[in-house]
Amino acid sequence: MRVAVIGGAGHVGLPLAAVLAEVGHEVVAIDSNRERLQTIAAGKSPFHEPGLDELLQPVLDRRRLTLEEQFSAVDGCDLVFIVVGTDLKDDETPQNESVFEVVRSVRQHLSPSSVVVLRSTVTPGTTAQVADLLDGVAADVVFCPERIAEGHAIEELRIMPQLVGTRTSEVPEYVRSAFSSMGVEVLAMTWKEAELSKLFLNAWRYAQFAVANEFANICESHDVSYSNLRASLLYRYPRGLGLMAPGFAGGPCLRKDTIQLVKSTFVQSELLQAVLQSHESLISRVVDLVQKEVVDSNKTVVQLGLTFKPDSDDLRGSVALDLARRLSGSVKRFYVVDPHVEQFGEFTFLSADQVSEIADLVVIATRHSDFLGVSVRVPVIDASGPRLLNEFETGVS
Repeated sequence: MRVAVIGGAGHVGLPLAAVLAEVGHEVVAIDSNRERLQTIAAGKSPFHEPGLDELLQPVLDRRRLTLEEQFSAVDGCDLVFIVVGTDLKDDETPQNESVFEVVRSVRQHLSPSSVVVLRSTVTPGTTAQVADLLDGVAADVVFCPERIAEGHAIEELRIMPQLVGTRTSEVPEYVRSAFSSMGVEVLAMTWKEAELSKLFLNAWRYAQFAVANEFANICESHDVSYSNLRASLLYRYPRGLGLMAPGFAGGPCLRKDTIQLVKSTFVQSELLQAVLQSHESLISRVVDLVQKEVVDSNKTVVQLGLTFKPDSDDLRGSVALDLARRLSGSVKRFYVVDPHVEQFGEFTFLSADQVSEIADLVVIATRHSDFLGVSVRVPVIDASGPRLLNEFETGVS
């Protein structure tokens, strides 16, 4: 098939485009980010995603994957994936206009046999609105939520069952064939069921992290190690497997999708509101701990990690980044260490081997594997809790 992936240079679109091209389809990745397209054209991923670089050069050489900036490249495509961001508005209300804007732009380039697949996270009812916009233009519209985890995209695209929401619960043959060629199952459901599935799963995961952080905070008040307690609770006890490790839960999806779910429903959810508030309070608890330790304004505070998850270069929705902004505004001498970020904004970066030389206090925000060998003899605040470690403990081990 000939397949278009709109938003094809992004964290979700590019892995999908590369895997579809690898299994034999003619794929065009359409994106407005020219710099990213140039990086991809050179056979390199513009972001860290294990296994992606190895896929790109072969499919580019065979012309299985082509790169375009214009929506006119949709002409002649059997399957059109729309994978664009649906960030919240400034007042944190949901918006689907970014999806509608793309739909209006590609409408004239679709054929009566084209199938449009929405893969962006949207509020319930959005797919039906898109179908109305494309009535008489495209053969069908389906909603198929992206469910991959960043850092595992290539692996999970090849094994993760795909939820496909359709008007009639009958999956169009183009869609079934595309996913079958990748070796994955397809589960049919309605449009709204598929739309809610993505929001439910991310809100559930966000709630799990909130519970873990609350438990860690309770353990700290009792001078008990949550990590030791959790390890014992999980030992040969499968019903405990949903009990997460504590820490910042960031990224472009979890918080946003929980807010989308809360604000797009007619049911008042006090539970999900409490989950959101619990995560908001975690940063303040870390900042309070730092301020208690840094009585002398000349002390140097070093934060380890800036990205939203370990061994990633992605700063989108990073709680560690929010923490750094708060600390840089309240601490006179503040530095950041992150081997996955070259420079960012107003922060002064150090290398990991400089930490022990200048730090009076270390804050662990993102547990990159690069930090495993870092050991300091100054107070360390572990943001996953948060808690104060004694000066003889290794910072990140």
